[in-house]
Amino acid sequence: MRRIWLAMFLAVPPLLLLAACGDDSSQPRRTTGTAPSGTTTTTAVNGMVAALQKLDAPPELASGLVLGKPDARVTLAVFEDFQCPHCLRFTALIEPALVDEYVKTGKVRLEFHNLAFLGPESVQAALAAWCAGEQNRFWPYQEKLFMVQAEAGQATSEKLDVGRFSDAKLQEYAIGIGLDQAAFDACYSSDAAAEAVRSGLRQAQTLGLRGTPSFVLDGQPLAASPASLAEWRKLLNEALAK
Repeated sequence: MRRIWLAMFLAVPPLLLLAACGDDSSQPRRTTGTAPSGTTTTTAVNGMVAALQKLDAPPELASGLVLGKPDARVTLAVFEDFQCPHCLRFTALIEPALVDEYVKTGKVRLEFHNLAFLGPESVQAALAAWCAGEQNRFWPYQEKLFMVQAEAGQATSEKLDVGRFSDAKLQEYAIGIGLDQAAFDACYSSDAAAEAVRSGLRQAQTLGLRGTPSFVLDGQPLAASPASLAEWRKLLNEALAK
């Protein structure tokens, strides 16, 4: 898989590779300062895990990496890297409410796009997630990958390429959510999966996206991500009112 990562890395223009994992392109991927105490870390981990457990993606609304009714009035495309702490926070703290209030009600269609650039395990996770989508199990697999990160404290202590998304671990997660192992394994090493992940990088470049998570609302990239659930509601309600 590291050969695939290297090939993909070399194929992406340097401008994109300078992107950051943050709420917008002005934020650095890592911050410095006093490390959180053990109690603070445990509380943060438990809170993130509890929040992520609220995510409920109805299988009847799922189609590959898309969640929602085809005739939804608004489409929200989300570009994420599974190693990105801010992506974890969005998925745990914002996405459950958006799914409940907008996707399940038929107002918004949610599209996931892999923007895997933080390291080899980002690419491996993206390949695995796309393959889960080929069995129409992307959304539970997405939740599993972010749950692994939440339980490891990734939201407050970023660590990259530490084995959480190794080939063996990704296969273990796939089996755990009931994927057909033989089909998953064949897909994971396929040219089709690699091209799908490369396509996400190219699409992000075309749209001018420079960080994760990035959002595209009805074809228009958001210059900055809403900072709270209230701001997300305001944005989506305004889009629905047009």
